[in-house]
Amino acid sequence: MKYHSHPENLDEDGYTQLDFRTRDIHKRTKGSEKGRQASSPPWRPIVVALGILCLVAVVVASVLGVLGHFSGPCPHNWVIHEKSCYLFKMSQKSWAGSKRHCSQLGAHLLKINNLKEFEFIESQTSPHHINSFWIGLSRNQTEGPWLWEDGSPFIPNSFQVRDTASQESLLHNCVWIHGSEVYNQICNISAFSICEKQL
Repeated sequence: MKYHSHPENLDEDGYTQLDFRTRDIHKRTKGSEKGRQASSPPWRPIVVALGILCLVAVVVASVLGVLGHFSGPCPHNWVIHEKSCYLFKMSQKSWAGSKRHCSQLGAHLLKINNLKEFEFIESQTSPHHINSFWIGLSRNQTEGPWLWEDGSPFIPNSFQVRDTASQESLLHNCVWIHGSEVYNQICNISAFSICEKQL
């Protein structure tokens, strides 16, 4: 509300008239200034949209990780160690059946190349100390040389193959890991297995 002391704003008695129209103008001006101050900067919707997209990406990655579709360089349920992926298969098969199954997965039965790899395998099988796991070591005949699945000879610098054969049964021509020990065994006995594939 403004007072105008100009002569045209005086009434017939000489009193100053109040001009209420100016109050409405000021009100609208202040309201429009507040509206301008309250309006968000142009980058704010962009930031909100990017935040929502990031949140969606994190949720999708988490869900895919849980479902096993986004599990890194190894397939789902396989364990990575150095340059290989390992599958500790908990279904029981003979040595030949285990070899066939690993082959169907694009892998082979475990070949232990050094002490470090043996210690890793031992750490994985020790919690299952009541179970045995076939590995890719066998021989064609009793007293013949132990060979890996790829035909390379076994060199006993990482572990020794313990003999379980009795005089009655000498056909222990396949090898499994039981706890932290490695034993020869009859090949058609059912056991778990360890498949390996290179990264």
